[in-house]
Amino acid sequence: MNNLGKTSIRYALLSLCSIFFILPFGYAIYTSLLGKSDIGHWVGVAQLTLENYTDVFVNSDMTVWYFNSIVVTLGILIGNLAINTMAAYSLSRLNYPGRGLIFFIIIGMMMIPYQVTIIPIYSMIVKLGWLNSYQGLIIPFMFQGFLVFLMRQFMMSIPKELEEAAEVDGLTKIGIFFRIILPLSKGAIGTQIIFSFTGTWNSFVWPVTLVNDSRWYVLTVGLNTLKNRYFEWPNLTMTGVVLLTLPIIVVFLIFQRHLVQGIATTGLKG
Repeated sequence: MNNLGKTSIRYALLSLCSIFFILPFGYAIYTSLLGKSDIGHWVGVAQLTLENYTDVFVNSDMTVWYFNSIVVTLGILIGNLAINTMAAYSLSRLNYPGRGLIFFIIIGMMMIPYQVTIIPIYSMIVKLGWLNSYQGLIIPFMFQGFLVFLMRQFMMSIPKELEEAAEVDGLTKIGIFFRIILPLSKGAIGTQIIFSFTGTWNSFVWPVTLVNDSRWYVLTVGLNTLKNRYFEWPNLTMTGVVLLTLPIIVVFLIFQRHLVQGIATTGLKG
């Protein structure tokens, strides 16, 4: 079989896999457009309606939940981009005593199950008086060990010669970070954005543990209450699923090429 035939088979298989993975979301969209009398039946496009989306926003605090999710996700994302990236630069490009120990500690943190840390973090949040607050939802997760590791491994692959040439031209370490390292790390930064956004946007365990006031619910917690309220109406439940999933798809489509580049080049050196 020639290369053209192998390529065609490969793309055909990938297309089938794509359809297989898209079908559940397609079903969720279809169900979310069904009227209450059409639940459990296949209907034509003319009978589909956006009424469920209107009902969800009118009869629940969906707008508040969306706003809270956006604030929390952007807060954690900005913190991750700043703290994780600078930490990675320090661990990959600067020489100072204890650098290896700090990196070893970060790797060790990655091995601790997330569930183990919930009780100590919750105790600290209670003592600080941060229950039902944005700072309680955001600050504990502004640093992510895995994302520091990912960024460090990527920065280790950037040639030292570029940094040395910049130093000859008079750039300081801060100048090198902003003018050399960051522009060359777009792939890893895009990957970090996807991981940080999806992980935060889909987070449920911590928000449901910390928040007991519906005014501070994020989307995942709010939709869980929606599911309990409308369990007999799967069309309304699926409407919530679609509203939760769409932002993730948009972010992934925007940064997908950076994800491929970041994953492909991370860990080539170090």
